[in-house]
Amino acid sequence: MREPYFSSADIARPGTLGGGNWSIQNLNSITVIFGKNSSGKSLLLRSWRNSNPGDIHYVVPERIGALTFEPTYLQQELRGEERRQYSDRNYLGEYRQRVVTRIQTYFTARGNARANTLPGDPTDLERLISQLIPDFTISLDGLSNPPYQLKRMPNDTAVENIDQLSSGEAQLLTLGLDILTIGAIWDIENREQRLILLDEPDAHIHPDLQVRFADFIVQVAEKYSLQIVVATHSTTFMAALGQFGDSAASVLYLDRTKSDFTANVFSAIAKELAACLGGHALMGPLFSVPILLVEGDDDYRIWSQVPRHHVVSFSVIPSNGEEIKRYQKSLEQMLNALREEGADLSGYALLDGDKGKPEPTEQAPQNHIKYIKLSCHEAENLYLTDEVLASMGIDWETAQTRIVDNADRYGNKAESLRSAPNWDRSAVDIKNLMVELNAILDEKNVHWTIRVAQTIGRERPSGQLSEFLGDEVLGSLWGPVEEPQ
Repeated sequence: MREPYFSSADIARPGTLGGGNWSIQNLNSITVIFGKNSSGKSLLLRSWRNSNPGDIHYVVPERIGALTFEPTYLQQELRGEERRQYSDRNYLGEYRQRVVTRIQTYFTARGNARANTLPGDPTDLERLISQLIPDFTISLDGLSNPPYQLKRMPNDTAVENIDQLSSGEAQLLTLGLDILTIGAIWDIENREQRLILLDEPDAHIHPDLQVRFADFIVQVAEKYSLQIVVATHSTTFMAALGQFGDSAASVLYLDRTKSDFTANVFSAIAKELAACLGGHALMGPLFSVPILLVEGDDDYRIWSQVPRHHVVSFSVIPSNGEEIKRYQKSLEQMLNALREEGADLSGYALLDGDKGKPEPTEQAPQNHIKYIKLSCHEAENLYLTDEVLASMGIDWETAQTRIVDNADRYGNKAESLRSAPNWDRSAVDIKNLMVELNAILDEKNVHWTIRVAQTIGRERPSGQLSEFLGDEVLGSLWGPVEEPQ
């Protein structure tokens, strides 16, 4: 991710909060402003936006409206000063209409650019939105009214009005389009500074969807060279931004009695604490929801989405690679202090199949968090199972043919792809081929982690998918198979 446009900022402070300036140091590519109600988060963000509305976009915290195209907003959406005038408060009644209209503004910006070929690519926006709301496909079209078509999978039912979406789906769709269209327009215009201020974007969004939204923000920031500042109350959202943003993410704790602040990069310790808080580590002992500690971002993307299908429940905490052992040790210490001796397990630490599984010792117990491991090489192999392929309408024979036929498009990875007919799907190492495999196999361009999560989550895994997960994982997370009465 590129260096942040603003490493520091002096922002006019309203007289109601004492006047003068807020002074912020050590801003990062993604900076989380964390503070309680009345700490001044919204006032700070709006004052910052007012200093330069052309290069700063502010997203209000209360967002409603219809999913309709309003031509009267078209020119307003192209000018930052006019966008500023309708976002001077926390509430915007026609927020969604303006976001939908900005899709057309994006197509206008493409056509107005002086280039031999049109800049930008609508499929990039479609791919990122589909990853954010994986139960839907979206296509953007500058010649239609409205300039998009949204369909619910798997039956391709068209969504024609806001009443056909849940509140969380509507929030994710419009927030995603808001951030994407601004970022894409600025990219076409080659703006020198690109700062987006998000005011409580997690409002009305369930914690498991906040994780997906945090992942989306980090990807869009990198794709369109954005600097993003997020105000939030949510430890889950903050934790996910720290997990996916890594060293490009920082946190600033806002206090209305102070004016000078320094943002701190998410250190290993801060990420560990935020992950435990954001992953609701204490919810397991209280509500019998097991903890699931996982390795890496892709594992987090998969397993954090599985419980949303309401077949199985657990609270997912991310780590990075070998950090999982330190996290497990920290959770053991924490839960040992909170729970009675001899209490049932609180959860599991899930390892890839190619890793050795630690045995419990007196110095490194597994009284609360037990290690389990996949039967396949790693999570990527789950994408090649018969059940996940079937969700894309193909089988392994068809998949092999597609991979081989398209291999030559991928340069130095072509030889590895051409060897697909010889793969042991459970054991082959395909981590560095997932972008290519996703593009080749999935005509709807749904991110591979979402395909895997949906297939695992819809029902207790069976067939080849259950073999790749393994009896240990299935028994631990889904429990024993119920015998027929």
